[in-house]
Amino acid sequence: MVTWWRGVGGQLLNSVYVSRTLIQGRGNAWRACLGKICRQQYLRHYPVKLIRPDGSSIEIRYLEPRSVVQLPVDVNALSEDEKRQRLAARKPKAKKIVQEKIDDNFDPSEYMKFWNPNVQESREPTREEPKESKPKKVRKAK
Repeated sequence: MVTWWRGVGGQLLNSVYVSRTLIQGRGNAWRACLGKICRQQYLRHYPVKLIRPDGSSIEIRYLEPRSVVQLPVDVNALSEDEKRQRLAARKPKAKKIVQEKIDDNFDPSEYMKFWNPNVQESREPTREEPKESKPKKVRKAK
């Protein structure tokens, strides 16, 4: 199985799987080199799942410890409807402005009982109702 993918520096890498061994090659028009990774756990390379645009996935070794690397989708290969959906998802969402309602029906007389513990009710006695008076203490003569 031969696979092509872009490496860390953007180079095109060719990976060949032969009976559970990975042979990687860097190739261009002038030179090709092959190398075999002999170790199961290569130093400073982490096993990562690479997900291709078609949805298939393979295990690769990557320089950064990531769990999943997803290749980008080729936008030119998509249908017009899918292109519109992707572009709409990229656009910034409009923030909803929440206006606070100011409640100006505050009546401080409702809370007078909390400020002064001696006052049981906040209403004032009317003229018809006499104020309650405490009996005066009478001193006994000696």
